[in-house]
Amino acid sequence: MKRRFRCPVQTKKELVVEVLAGYRVEVVARQHGIAPRTLSNWVRQYQDEVDDLMAKRKNDVEQLKQDATRLHEIEKKYNDAMKIIGEKELEINVLRDLVKKKYPDWK
Repeated sequence: MKRRFRCPVQTKKELVVEVLAGYRVEVVARQHGIAPRTLSNWVRQYQDEVDDLMAKRKNDVEQLKQDATRLHEIEKKYNDAMKIIGEKELEINVLRDLVKKKYPDWK
């Protein structure tokens, strides 16, 4: 007698979302250790119910893209600020050296 694979409904729906996102049934089934035919049956069974999960995943991807763009902008501003700070520190050190040469007793 074959052993039956029991899987929670939420997990089944997540696998269906992967398949509907563009992955092949065989690949997803192999990754999760289930039969491709079983996964195909789940896709037919839960296809209509996973629309909200697909929308949520799409919104998550859009949010990640926006966050990545914002992070890139912040990193650019940070690098520009660090460059300016480095230039100012160099300028301060040069001025201190000039003051020390002119007034050796100063600090």
